[in-house]
Amino acid sequence: MVSSSDSEDDRLRGARRVPPNAPPVPKKTYIIKNSTMQKRKMQCSRWMRNKWFIAGMSALILLIILAIVLGVTLGKKSPPVHVEPVHLMWWQNATIYRCYVTSYADSDGDGLGDFKGLQERLPYLKDLGIDVLWLSPIQYTNTVTGTDVTDIKSVKVEYGQLQDFRELVISAKLLGIKVIMDIILNHSGSAHTWFKESQSSTPSFKDYYIWSKGKTGSDGKPLPPNNWVSMYNGSAWQWSDLRQEYYLRQFWKNEPDLNYRQPQIIQEMKNAANFWLDKGVNGFHVRDAAFLYEDAQLTDESQLGNTQDYASFSHNFTRDLPESYQAINDIFASIMMPRLGEERILLVEANERVMSDERWSQTYQSMTTNVLYKLNSTFDGLQLKALVNQSLEAFNKTRSWPTWTLGDETRSRIYSKFNQLAIGLQMIQIFLPGSSSIYYGEELQFTNNAAIKYGETVDTAAQEAGPINYSLISRDPFRTPMKWNSSRHAGFTSAENPWLPVNNNDPTVDILKSRSNSLWNTIKDMIVIKKTSLALTNGTIDFPIVDTDIFSFTRVHAWNNTGFLIVWNVGSQRKTLSFYNTTYISNDMTVIRKIKTEGSRTETSLVKKSDVTVEPKEIAIFSFWKQ
Repeated sequence: MVSSSDSEDDRLRGARRVPPNAPPVPKKTYIIKNSTMQKRKMQCSRWMRNKWFIAGMSALILLIILAIVLGVTLGKKSPPVHVEPVHLMWWQNATIYRCYVTSYADSDGDGLGDFKGLQERLPYLKDLGIDVLWLSPIQYTNTVTGTDVTDIKSVKVEYGQLQDFRELVISAKLLGIKVIMDIILNHSGSAHTWFKESQSSTPSFKDYYIWSKGKTGSDGKPLPPNNWVSMYNGSAWQWSDLRQEYYLRQFWKNEPDLNYRQPQIIQEMKNAANFWLDKGVNGFHVRDAAFLYEDAQLTDESQLGNTQDYASFSHNFTRDLPESYQAINDIFASIMMPRLGEERILLVEANERVMSDERWSQTYQSMTTNVLYKLNSTFDGLQLKALVNQSLEAFNKTRSWPTWTLGDETRSRIYSKFNQLAIGLQMIQIFLPGSSSIYYGEELQFTNNAAIKYGETVDTAAQEAGPINYSLISRDPFRTPMKWNSSRHAGFTSAENPWLPVNNNDPTVDILKSRSNSLWNTIKDMIVIKKTSLALTNGTIDFPIVDTDIFSFTRVHAWNNTGFLIVWNVGSQRKTLSFYNTTYISNDMTVIRKIKTEGSRTETSLVKKSDVTVEPKEIAIFSFWKQ
């Protein structure tokens, strides 16, 4: 029988030739020598494996320690509060232009803006860098300036025909500009067929609106059913002699609120939205979404002040009811799906109710926020930071995309409200996370036209307020015609008189476009910078230095080495700042632009991050190499 040792010895002999005359090697001694070599080899192999294992584990531990150290180091600053998904939709990298059609461009000489006039001016928007054209209400109304819709599937006759609208949309898309529109859901006009039939108690329309017999006064006359107040002050209830009941109207008396507890209303609005989508619009902004539902029991609201105006009541029973947002979901959830591979957008104004409930926040791809406009006419850096930070945290929590707005056709021009601070607000909304918007004329520094006389007033609510009080509520001053050039009526119309007087104090497009340091060219340049920067379109935000006079923030992205620092001096004294403790900013920064109301300065100079100077009311924009 051959032992295993013999077999191994024979194998080794075969591997190692021994000369025939060599003296014999004692077998035992040979085997011991080879066994020892094997053990040493095995020990060496184990040691080598253990060595690489130990080295690998050591490297891993070092990486973990390094990550922790870096995290702690960067964590010394305020953590980024807004991190967005990598892949952006078209509306997430957009600059939006809100156009009040009546005042933009008149093509037929009737003194009113129209679709064809706007279509002719689309190249202007393209040149500015606009991606989305947001139209003010265009649905057919009984008044020029009102939202008293009398046909939800037609356009204002002053603007043209449906075919004109369709051609506007097609032309915009050929230039790469999407089109969205305001859609009015809360109410119709009192001249609408629905209301006429409801007022006559026609069975199929009887409950299309909110009716109440009200109360009976001591003199036997009817009184409103509760203390609800309209947005224009006074009772929210309007008496109908024909029906002998009150109807609810939270806005103007010719704008009765629809009754969304009627399933037919939901279907009517779904049909209307589908109609406009078929005409080519890319989405909607839902106006007055918070008002769709009211308390069914018509409960009195708590009075907070001593007056009877709108601000003196709680409005717990007339706005922001959960049912309002459920109704919007019921109308739009199914019809806003992409068509032909093109995403649609549904905008609604952000508020505490819709931001606090995930059911509703997930319905909207983006929410508009006018928190910047809600600031007092003078404010400090701390107040601004608190407001911005709070807003971004709310958006981040709901995962909805912010669309920043300043002016619109319902409120004062920003240059009349904020004066020298207005330009800074325009700049920071471009650079904050989210999409920015421009209300027509803001790119030209338009102001309110306080010279409009009562006889020139068109706003229905202001007309009814009378010659003494009309200016207190009139919206005409911030709806004046666009100023294109120095010709008669600033190139807006060839009519004898435009629908509203042109504001002679405002500059014109041709002049501002010709000045390289103008706000128009500054906005255009800043839009280009934002669109071409990963940090600005999809990065995080941090606030390195903020105090009463200074508001600053940075935008950086993990995948990009270039970051941006925006420093705004909202105070009245020159400030010299050091960003030395902001470790991720390189020591040298490039000055991109310094901007003030009177003009901007384009610079390519380098500055040390420890020596940054900003003048009063100046906003400075820097790029830096991320450390």
